[in-house]
Amino acid sequence: MKKERLLDIDGSVNFRELGGYTTQDGRTIKWQKLLRSGDLSRLTAKDVKKLANYGLHYDIDLRSPSEASWLKDRLPDNTIYRSYPVYPIAQHDHSDLPKVPENSDNADYSHPYALMILNPQSQLAFKTMFQDMLKNDQPKQSLLFHCAAGKDRTGVAGFLILTALGVDYDTIKQDYILTNIVYSTFDQDTLRKRLQNDKAEEFVNQMNAAFQVQGDTLDVAKQAILDNYGDYGNYFVKAMGLSEADLNDLRRIYLT
Repeated sequence: MKKERLLDIDGSVNFRELGGYTTQDGRTIKWQKLLRSGDLSRLTAKDVKKLANYGLHYDIDLRSPSEASWLKDRLPDNTIYRSYPVYPIAQHDHSDLPKVPENSDNADYSHPYALMILNPQSQLAFKTMFQDMLKNDQPKQSLLFHCAAGKDRTGVAGFLILTALGVDYDTIKQDYILTNIVYSTFDQDTLRKRLQNDKAEEFVNQMNAAFQVQGDTLDVAKQAILDNYGDYGNYFVKAMGLSEADLNDLRRIYLT
């Protein structure tokens, strides 16, 4: 596959690379390491072969167990599937997460993006995702995270991952709003090509201006961290269980 922001995966939607984004200290996210998408239940045999060649090692499914059972992911044989539901699940549902202690949280979250940042179930899902990221340490070995549309749960996961790697918030927000551009554009091939050229950032900025209101929802997640933890570093330590050594390992694995 070429180094493309929007990948040519016919049976999925909003299938994107995080490679190529630069960090605040001048490093770059490696290509073929971090992927995000929507539904994977309709992948074609050609798509599955492409992803096998892309080294898809982990598939982190952020949907509920019920969603996952209705629309099961189609994956290469060697891909490790993980069920890490972000939203609280029914008692009879089962996932790959440890059990969240009963009565561990009685807060009433007024916004779903605040819930995804602060709720113990959500924190456990993202915390466990980071642990798999630390294991994804071989060259050309990629990790994919997704929900149904690749927008909200995937968007918050992308925000946390890019923040941990040191990408600035404006770039993170551009990547988040890019979802709206993908869904509003019928001709995906033309969009894919436009995202490859040397004026891609200018194009994305122009398009993003039309979707700024939708992008403000990510600000809720950012503010929930700052209001409740003071800063990102404290959140990663206390909520995600990431030590300074873990963060350095993540940057070693995913940055160049």
